[in-house]
Amino acid sequence: MEQMLAARLHVPSRTLRIEEVAKPAPGPGQVLVKVEAAGVCLSDVHLIDGTLTPLLLPGDTVTLGHEVSGTVAETGPGVTRWTPGQRVVLYAGEVRDGVTYTRGVDYDGGWAEYALSAEDALVELPDAIPFDQGAIIPDAVSTPWGAITVTGAVRPAEAVGVWG
Repeated sequence: MEQMLAARLHVPSRTLRIEEVAKPAPGPGQVLVKVEAAGVCLSDVHLIDGTLTPLLLPGDTVTLGHEVSGTVAETGPGVTRWTPGQRVVLYAGEVRDGVTYTRGVDYDGGWAEYALSAEDALVELPDAIPFDQGAIIPDAVSTPWGAITVTGAVRPAEAVGVWG
């Protein structure tokens, strides 16, 4: 089996190590992405220091990273929207059976050479946006956007003040 490097957090001991792990293979409806850039979010730091604990992680170790961009490496059976070589940004999470799981918290994230994604949890990254800037879109860009448009219900042409 092909191997890759990944930054894995052992949650009970809060030990972060670079480990050699099996390179994932995409299953039905999945896309394997070669990671080009992955951000470090404050929630990653909180996972490491113990102030944040995964709620839905099935084991005790996880590859961190929910701010991820890269190129499609392979597609699983039934995937028709994505093709190898496409530039993408991975969503920070996926909905599974009506429950939202967070990438790099509840399942393996992008602090690795490759990351798996559901085919509907990706968005194309335009050539004009560098991978390092694209990687922050799933959290550092979408979180304030959601706060303004969903939580704050701000609509086009409304005057608002934002502090933060």
